[in-house]
Amino acid sequence: MNIKPRVIPPDINHLEMLLQRLKPNHPVTPQLEEMLSTKLAGWNGEQSLDFHLDYLDEPHSILHNLRLYDDHHFFQIDTLILFPTFILIIEAKNMKGQIIIHREKKEMRRDLEGFQDPVEQAERQKDLLEEWLLRHMGLRVPVNFLVVFTNRRCVLEFDSSDSQIHEKVVRATSLIGAIERKKEFYQEKVLTRIDLIRVERALADAHQELVPDYTKRFNLNYSDLQKGVRCPECGKYFMKRAKEKWKCSMCSYSSYRAHEQALREYAALVSKVISNKEAQEFLKISSRHVVYRILSEYARSTVGGGKYIKYLL
Repeated sequence: MNIKPRVIPPDINHLEMLLQRLKPNHPVTPQLEEMLSTKLAGWNGEQSLDFHLDYLDEPHSILHNLRLYDDHHFFQIDTLILFPTFILIIEAKNMKGQIIIHREKKEMRRDLEGFQDPVEQAERQKDLLEEWLLRHMGLRVPVNFLVVFTNRRCVLEFDSSDSQIHEKVVRATSLIGAIERKKEFYQEKVLTRIDLIRVERALADAHQELVPDYTKRFNLNYSDLQKGVRCPECGKYFMKRAKEKWKCSMCSYSSYRAHEQALREYAALVSKVISNKEAQEFLKISSRHVVYRILSEYARSTVGGGKYIKYLL
């Protein structure tokens, strides 16, 4: 049972919005595109696991993309599977090329690139989750993990004295077999059905989404963004407001609600509150009365009053 379904991470949405809003030929565009490409590859790799997880026998519960606070820092788990006998962490890696994992050196290498040892990373997640369950729920539950490489175009090599490495690191095609072998190891039932429901709810409720502020990270400001309403059809910022709808002067596409995406982008990239004057500038509308009607319909609530009123997006 999928308790917390897999959804597109908000940082991917944030990057896509930022790339669409940046002025043409901005110098940070290549860096943002490379970052987005990496994140999309990771997301696609995680998604590809769902095909294999559909073959898991019941009973089990699945939670995707968990971000939990351990009273000091946040830690993230790609996929968590709850069984009555143990809990399994799945750390997905969507990498291609020749991958060498050095357990003794605590590193992973691809050509000349160096990365953190994924086994060490998963072991740390295991320890943190066990501590979290004990501290927040008073439960001692065995936790195990699998590092799963999802890209078919990778060659895995191990420079390791770890005799169990092949039970810790697998390809996606071997995932179900690896899970079944771990289930055979854990025979004692430690979680009742009521316990499982409690843990599911506690983990889902404790999850805190991370939305990185890439505008701040790349030292961008409001002047770096294109203003106006982007046409959903041709992607150009040439939509004009006339007679309660938007019409693109480039391709003639029309829409009654094209401004909503622009306001979502303003909330993500600039601020979650906006004044009438700020909305006039961002949407490129000269009439404060038209903007008042748009914001009154779209905004969740208002703060302040009179000429100082702002709308919560």
